[in-house]
Amino acid sequence: MKDLFTNKYFILLLVITVLILVMAALYTAERQSVTFGEDLVASVITPVQSLATAASQTVIRFAGYFGDIDRLRTENERMQNEINELSDTVRTLEQYRLENERLREMLNLKDNAKEYNLVASRVIAKDPGGWFNSFTIDKGTSDGLAYRMPVITSAGLVGHIYEIGSDWAKVITIIDSGSSVGATVARTRDVAVVESDIALSGEGLCKMTYLSKSSTVITGDIIETSGLGGIYPKGLLIGKVREIRSETAGISQYAIIEPAVDFGRISEVFVITNHTGR
Repeated sequence: MKDLFTNKYFILLLVITVLILVMAALYTAERQSVTFGEDLVASVITPVQSLATAASQTVIRFAGYFGDIDRLRTENERMQNEINELSDTVRTLEQYRLENERLREMLNLKDNAKEYNLVASRVIAKDPGGWFNSFTIDKGTSDGLAYRMPVITSAGLVGHIYEIGSDWAKVITIIDSGSSVGATVARTRDVAVVESDIALSGEGLCKMTYLSKSSTVITGDIIETSGLGGIYPKGLLIGKVREIRSETAGISQYAIIEPAVDFGRISEVFVITNHTGR
């Protein structure tokens, strides 16, 4: 025990402990003034405390900032998921709308053309280019289709089948260079031929030839199939007259025809199965 009290490290530790207890007692006591030593210590400690406090507040703010970023990221992901779900819903509703329109067109067409047996078909391929000069549909001989059967839409005449397999068929349209259709002017009953023209087919238009010079056909006249030629039945809508021009020789005239069908957009067609072209 005597050695303990004579040990210099023990004495130093004892002195520091006593000083700490004295200073703690002085700080906790209510006094109007402080000693020089207390003032000195406080002067040294106070700036350090201020810096520490400021640093801790900065760290807290940064932590809150990054916490806000995480919350915003989570919220953004949630909203993006909702947007994706809504987009999927919109696409589904659009598909339903188009299907509903297709069925309505088919019903309307069948009501207006009760003398025809119709098979609905989807376009599955088309030739290169912006216009549907020819295309492939998803029905064939196994569905009752045959070579040269007429093809229409609810708008009017499209063309006819020129090549066919068991579950597919190729359709040549009235704007193709190899096509010609016996036609008549609905108002005047003039008989003519609607055929393709290289210059006009690029605009989705046709040419009606063999109009006599005395014909009274005018712009806006409705053009229908005449039934001549054996491929198409009589009375199918071809289009309307856009412009009338005189032939170079001047002995006849021809008309520019705007087809009733939009040959820039064809997705579904109907094949008339009870009128096989001869």
